Amino acid sequence: MFESITPESIKAAILAEAGDSLETREGSFLDSMAGPAAVEIWKVYQAMNAVISIAFPDESAGGYLDLEGAKYGITRKPGTRARCTMTLTGTAGSTIPAGTVFLTLEGLEFALLEDVLLTGGSDTGTAEATEIGSAYNVEGGAITRMVTTVTALSAWTNASATGGTDPESDAALYERIRDFRSRQATSGNAYHYEQWAMEVAGVGGAKIFPLWNGAGTVKVVLVDADMEPASSEIVAAAAAHIEEERPIGATVTVAAAQSLSIHVAAKLTLDGSTTLPEVKAVFASELDAYLKTLTFRTSILRYNQVAYLLLSLPGVLDFTSLTLNGGTGNVSIGAEQVPALGEVTLT
Repeated sequence: MFESITPESIKAAILAEAGDSLETREGSFLDSMAGPAAVEIWKVYQAMNAVISIAFPDESAGGYLDLEGAKYGITRKPGTRARCTMTLTGTAGSTIPAGTVFLTLEGLEFALLEDVLLTGGSDTGTAEATEIGSAYNVEGGAITRMVTTVTALSAWTNASATGGTDPESDAALYERIRDFRSRQATSGNAYHYEQWAMEVAGVGGAKIFPLWNGAGTVKVVLVDADMEPASSEIVAAAAAHIEEERPIGATVTVAAAQSLSIHVAAKLTLDGSTTLPEVKAVFASELDAYLKTLTFRTSILRYNQVAYLLLSLPGVLDFTSLTLNGGTGNVSIGAEQVPALGEVTLT
């Protein structure tokens, strides 16, 4: 806002105001005094650039966005830790203590939450990530190392880890604040249930079905921060939070959304500037991002939109035989479904 104001321009204005009766040449007393003063005044103008972000915070306002949310009792969701089931094999009668740390090849740490008594077969326990974040949602078998060797333990493996989420982004926090101000959430209406659900760490979206199973019933369907069906941990946390807030007499069901896989196939004509594997990778990424924008916003995936995405890719001249889930028309998305990237076959 004040980019045109510089220390030099401020100094020139000060010297101009002094008039002709005082010496203002470089090196004069007034010139030497005006220079440092101009720098300090310029710093004030630079600080004033933050006024817009303070008065009118948006998704780029950073910490000021947290202050804006505090006006309405809205705080940034901190993120959650992933958990997984560990299958342990070792000497019968030995106990693997809670806190034993396992690692992935990338150095992501998981610690056992409880003691596990080995029986000589395959025994299970729950491990939790030592830090929050979606990076800890690792695949089954990814945990292959230990921080400290336990001699009684001969082998271990993990099921897929789920439930890890990143701290709420500025964009997501701004969206919640904007929704709070623009939607009248009161007396347990649908907006109120959505607001309660969105207050839970890990929830990225919620769809509310009032009277879904008769009078006094409400269903809340959830996705996580990646716009994928919420994990059982997130669903349980949301159900507990809503139970604390809901009006007396309401019967509330909280569930994860259902995933609708979108399989795409097409034959392409390329211009030679890129390769088919490169086109496939870019298309899969862009289609995945587009599908996430449809979550809880529409009941149709349009065939023509997918065709447009395909034709807009660098290096693609034309295509034939484009199908979505085996058909050549729009794909219906159920009320409790979210579209998810399935198999992409480009030839």
